[in-house]
Order: sequence, then structure tokens, then C-alpha cells
Amino acid sequence: MALERPKSLRELALEYLRNRIVDGTFQMGQVLSERKISEELGVSKSPVREALAQLRDEGLVHIEPQKGARVFTLSEEEVIQICDFRHVIESASFELALQRDPTRLAKDMDRVVQKMAAKKAVNDEDAYIALDNEFHQLIFEHAGNDYLTASYTRYVGKIAALRKLLSQLPKHTDLSFDEHKAIAAAVRKADLMEIKALLAEHIDRTRKAYNKATSLLQASDQ
Repeated sequence: MALERPKSLRELALEYLRNRIVDGTFQMGQVLSERKISEELGVSKSPVREALAQLRDEGLVHIEPQKGARVFTLSEEEVIQICDFRHVIESASFELALQRDPTRLAKDMDRVVQKMAAKKAVNDEDAYIALDNEFHQLIFEHAGNDYLTASYTRYVGKIAALRKLLSQLPKHTDLSFDEHKAIAAAVRKADLMEIKALLAEHIDRTRKAYNKATSLLQASDQ
């Protein structure tokens, strides 16, 4: 068995920062201090700076000369573009996955939905969101196309952070779970037309929910 290579300081800083942006610990628009982060991690500023540069490439961080790094923010137009991107790339990947291994895709999606039900039952929101991310990753895993996977992976952190934001809306998790169950059921039937219709409805709700979520956050800050 191959030994796992120890993570570099850059990789540790990257994991630390990405996780905290995605889970909402570092909120959208928040200023990130290289000095403070390096002190928290017990490392120099160099690996932190390298990690921030990687997160900039992923769209999770904005870096301005003389001003430093700040967690990304999303306009309504950007959310629309993310939803357009997801709809196109997930629909295409679903089509390939159903052609290549529909039985395994259905089995894996049912497994994740069962886990989602268990986490929802105990109100474990973070674990539920992680499984939501896993559900959508399965589409690309079973599509078997590295280019589609790489395209999605580039923005998966931003998509996951958006899921976390929307989870604060009343009834959001209930609606999300019902939609995932319906998609998994359509996958069991290998009904591509139904899958695409359900997926479009699922993603479109993100467009509609974003303004509600940002308004809710603004109200809570006042």
C-alpha cells in the first residue's frame, strides 16, 4: 500500500481557508488578514499567501493591491451565471452517466439520499450540506469525463458556499431534500427527460432564493 504524502504548509493553509469560507465561518465580503491566519496556523505568511492566490483562482477570494484579500461576494447576475453553468454542465454529465453506468449511479445516489435523511432528522445542517455536495459530485464521477469534472471542480467551493448561505432560509433544507429524492427516483428509472426537468427546477430555486437569503442576512446584521 502506498504511503500518503504529508501535506505541505501551503496545502494545510489552503484546506483551512477553503473549509472556513465554504462553511460560512469566514463570511462573504470578510477581510482576511495574512498575519492573523499565519498566527492561527503557526506558519509563516508565505504558505498563506500562496493559498490565498489559489483561492483567488477558484473565485473564493478577491485580492486587491494594497488592500489585501477578501472573501468573495456574489451579485444577483453572478448567481444567475453560476446557475446557468450548473444547469448546462450537470445536465450534460447526467446524460453521460446514464449512458455509461446507470445502475451504479442510481445505487450511489440512493445511498447519499438515505444519509441525507438521517442527517436531516437530527438537524445536522453541516453534514447535510456536505452530502448535498457529494450528491452532485456523483454526477461527474459516473460521467467519466475528466474535462467536465475539472470544469465543475474549479467552482465547486463557490457553489458549496452558496449552498451554505441558502441553508439559512426557512424550509430550504426540506425543499432541497424533496428535490434530491425526486432526482434519485428519476435516476432509478433512467428517465433523462425527467431528470433534466427536475434538475432545472432544483437549480432555478437557487436563483430565486439568493435574494431572500441576502435580505435575511442584512436584516440580522441590523
